[in-house]
Amino acid sequence: MVNKSFYYFIKPTLKFSLAGIFIAGFTAILFFFVQTGLTYLGVECSMAWIILWIVTTIGAVASPIIFIRKLKKSMERGYDLTSRDITIFNLIEYSFIQCSLAALVSSSKTLCYTTNGQNGLQFVFTAWIAIPILITLSLLFDQIRKIKYLEVRS
Repeated sequence: MVNKSFYYFIKPTLKFSLAGIFIAGFTAILFFFVQTGLTYLGVECSMAWIILWIVTTIGAVASPIIFIRKLKKSMERGYDLTSRDITIFNLIEYSFIQCSLAALVSSSKTLCYTTNGQNGLQFVFTAWIAIPILITLSLLFDQIRKIKYLEVRS
């Protein structure tokens, strides 16, 4: 059944955001593993980062659209999304935003060929930038949910 609270998404997102402050390094390591895997498959290192940035940018734009569609369908059926659905979205979107923003503050050549001791540090900062974006998306989802709830009720 649909919960009447109009702050349904923001609460779990705020909890996730607290964890997000500390998991930034873990998700960054994940991206380095993916880049290493692509390199192992024969993709040149700097091209692997460009591929990652393109895929995560598309994902960062597409996942909220997919989530909104899923939200609307579930509400039309009279149900809410579970907290697990919200957490999975937050983790995926957080990771997509983190990686795609790194393209703005670094270059693929720097990540692959520079050994200044700060390779990958920008991923931690972009993860922290992703947190307010996630909170904003959750506020948007709560507004969409409120509108949809009022439509269903009338």
